[in-house]
Amino acid sequence: MAVCSIISVLRRELAIIKSDRLYLAVLAILPVVMILFFGVMFYRGTIDNLPIAVVDRDNSPMSRKLVSMVDATAGVEVAYGVNSMAEAEELMLKGEVMSVLYIDDGFARNIYSGVTASVECYLLGTNISASGIVERDVQQAVQSLSAGVALEKIQSMGIGYSRAMVDIMPIRVQTNILSNPYLNYGYYLAPIFMIMGVVIFTILSTIYAIGRELRYGTAKEWMLVARNSLWRGVVGKLLLVTLAMVILSQFIYAILFVVMGMECAGSYLYLSAATVLFIVAYQAVAIAIIAMTANLRLALSLGGGYGVMAFTFSGITFPTIAMFGLARGVSKLFPLSYFSEIFVDQAMRGVPLYIDSPKLYMLMSFLVLVVISWRRLRTVVYDEKYWERE
Repeated sequence: MAVCSIISVLRRELAIIKSDRLYLAVLAILPVVMILFFGVMFYRGTIDNLPIAVVDRDNSPMSRKLVSMVDATAGVEVAYGVNSMAEAEELMLKGEVMSVLYIDDGFARNIYSGVTASVECYLLGTNISASGIVERDVQQAVQSLSAGVALEKIQSMGIGYSRAMVDIMPIRVQTNILSNPYLNYGYYLAPIFMIMGVVIFTILSTIYAIGRELRYGTAKEWMLVARNSLWRGVVGKLLLVTLAMVILSQFIYAILFVVMGMECAGSYLYLSAATVLFIVAYQAVAIAIIAMTANLRLALSLGGGYGVMAFTFSGITFPTIAMFGLARGVSKLFPLSYFSEIFVDQAMRGVPLYIDSPKLYMLMSFLVLVVISWRRLRTVVYDEKYWERE
């Protein structure tokens, strides 16, 4: 009997989705558009050929060699060679260049005279990622040129190449990137933006599914189909939302692991199971919000705000470990904080499953919200004074 009631509610919900364009858009159309949008945006994965302007006041073979070495780096392209800082500043203000490289007069003369020569690099700090890439590549070119000059001087003294390299670089750092070895922004940013879409659409569709029964005064009809059982009504109604978001998440993983070529270093099965629990956790939050507010518009506003805040506290763009103590505590109030760690651990790092188990338990803990708000939800659904009838 319980299964029959749930199936009846499920059929009713399907009919509602077909007739309600907003419901259909939030549940199916907009999520797919979102995934395709971010997939195309981050498909290339790396930032390269960032345009910069060069003011070469020295115009010597040495300064031109430096400019050529900067231009040869992967992340930077010398797009403009200008005669003054005023012209370079205008290009920067127009947004046509990300940086200005200034080489003063006497650059080569100072190098050959044994005097330290300087190069000035002006960066736009408004985009930290782009500025970091420009700074890294310019420093790499300058250091390579400096090492070449030093090597030439030492070899001119009759010292062999191997010994000269030891004198120039007595200590060498060997960097080993354990996860995301290609430093691919598609692997780094695309997943979190797509998963954020799952968060927002899960909350909004769950709130709308229940809240529209209050707004249009159809809660009694809903309960009649569920044979006056609230839990059957909720399960039957939200089963479609859960299924839609699970399919959406698998579509995301297909884009990441198949189309974009990202390798799943850990357990895909564990990641998929965690994804289902992650979606259900946000549905629990949505149920609590609509139960407490008993108002569709207010619940959608609060749910949307809660969903967006998760991105700030997820630790993806700004690491949680670097946050102020209170902010670190607030981050624990969002299921995304735990799931983002599980995703990185399983998709990129190949972490053993037992290490992620506590995070999985924390996702399960959000189901307590359903228990806490159940009595309130029952009152809201059965008491006609909470129905808006608009």
